[in-house]
Amino acid sequence: MNENNHTYDIICFMELAYEFDLSDKTQIEKKIKKKLKYHNLGNFDLERVEYLRTIKNDLFFEISKSTKSKYFKNSRGFANMTDFNLEKFLKEYSLKYEKIEKEDMLTMINYSIYLYYMR
Repeated sequence: MNENNHTYDIICFMELAYEFDLSDKTQIEKKIKKKLKYHNLGNFDLERVEYLRTIKNDLFFEISKSTKSKYFKNSRGFANMTDFNLEKFLKEYSLKYEKIEKEDMLTMINYSIYLYYMR
């Protein structure tokens, strides 16, 4: 990952994470194009964005299960990042989505837990 943590996949994922409705799709894709240009990360790749969208939807579905998630360990009161088995989560998702760098996948998982579980 580059020094300021702005990889192509992370830039796209951070926008896709807030896409909850198909009507948001065009607006989100505009934001992605703008950020990619700003960070000099190349052209918009719809195939790649769709791949990342699949990951986002998968993470949203899994984390939204909360205590029923196969990655949920336990909770000691308030929602916490450690409520999930991050090691198992990362291992399985890195195998399932092998086009994604492991470091980026960890960022996506952590961000998703924060956004979909802890808020």
